[in-house]
This record gives sequence, C-alpha cells and structure tokens, in this order.
Amino acid sequence: MFTFINRFTVDGDTAEFEKRLADITAHMTRQPGFHSHRLYRSGKDPKVYVELAEWEDAAAHQRAARTEEFLAAVRHVQQLATADPAPYTLLTVH
Repeated sequence: MFTFINRFTVDGDTAEFEKRLADITAHMTRQPGFHSHRLYRSGKDPKVYVELAEWEDAAAHQRAARTEEFLAAVRHVQQLATADPAPYTLLTVH
C-alpha cells in the first residue's frame, strides 16, 4: 500500500478549490491501482485542507500523476492554493 498525503493552504475561493480538487479525485478514482481518497478541512483554519490518498503502490500513483488530464487539473488547483505533497509510510495502527 502506498499512502500519499497533501496539505493545502487555499489562497483563493475555497468552494472553487474544492470543486477543482473533486475533478482531480474523480480522475484518480478511475486509474488502475487507486484504493481510496479522503479530504479533511481544518477546524482551526478553514483555508487549510489535508488529502490522503491510498494506492496499490507508488508506481500506480506516479503513472496516474503523469496523465495530461491530471496535470491540467493540477494547474487549476495551483492557482487557488499552495500544496505540500509527500508520500508517507504507515508506522502504527491502533
């Protein structure tokens, strides 16, 4: 399992950001190796979001992230928010 976590700080309209991110999620859910996606909004700062995506493996995520549809959608999100994306490794489950 490959886990990818992305923290966003929205500088633009949050409703537009959520719509654009939903477009990306819809695309990713159709890609081979996709498992799940969760989007969280901070209760402390409504302009901060965290998304968590789970993939079969890193290669599946990388293939999906190289598609033209994904890259075009990301350009729209980048106009609305800054992102801090990274892969993560699960250490514990309780």
